[in-house]
Amino acid sequence: MKPDRKDSKSPFKARLGAATSENTDAQPPIFSFEMMVADTGYSVNCCQNDDQAALARQLFALSRLSWRDIKSAHRHGLGTEKMERGSIKAPLPASVTEDVTFLVLRFNGKKAMIGYRDGRTFHILLLDHKFTAYKHG
Repeated sequence: MKPDRKDSKSPFKARLGAATSENTDAQPPIFSFEMMVADTGYSVNCCQNDDQAALARQLFALSRLSWRDIKSAHRHGLGTEKMERGSIKAPLPASVTEDVTFLVLRFNGKKAMIGYRDGRTFHILLLDHKFTAYKHG
């Protein structure tokens, strides 16, 4: 039986705990789609083939860097930037708690992967393939 994602004791509950852990900054990221909701319009299934291919290439490139390298790279390249929860217009999974710090990584130009970091793992929640998931500058 699968755990109920709405249950507060669920292993799927987003935790901030290790999100800023210094000991994982020297390690490469691990990417997870576990928290991505398929029917929101912002999942891998909603992307065109060229976006899916670009996403795979970008994840491969990012997995060759450390989190420290990613944090110091340009935000529209292999880098990252923080995003305020209030900027996100797309629906978020109910299991993502209020204390989560959202990060954006890019794929296929300036298209955004929106998610959060927990230790080495970057949980990808939304793929902003149409530039509609959040308020743009």
